[in-house]
Amino acid sequence: MKSYRKYIIAVMTVLLIAIGLTACGKSTAQDLQSHQWTFASSKDNGTATTAKFSKENLTLSQAGFSEVYSYKLTKHNGDEQIKFVGKNSVSGSTETRVFKIKKQSDKYKLTPINTLAKNDTGTVSLIPK
Repeated sequence: MKSYRKYIIAVMTVLLIAIGLTACGKSTAQDLQSHQWTFASSKDNGTATTAKFSKENLTLSQAGFSEVYSYKLTKHNGDEQIKFVGKNSVSGSTETRVFKIKKQSDKYKLTPINTLAKNDTGTVSLIPK
């Protein structure tokens, strides 16, 4: 009887640990993929752009047109960063924009790091739709 009791306690302990670890919260990637977002840039002209994240890509849609970027989330000096890579629609060259990404309540603030992100996009807010 005592061996069953120890076995049951061990199984219950493992189950509680597993449940605790899965309940720790979503990663940034999971959170981004679970919503559609309004992509609000400080350099926008006031038009609404919709952002949809998949496992590997970001699709930005506005007025029937779409642009697709690959993205990658990384940690750098304790900060989380997101890098978008896409093709320039005019020249066909590859463009990379790097941002620091930080969750603020239910939205995300993207602060530009590299020159292209600073000049072209500026600070971005991702607001859930």
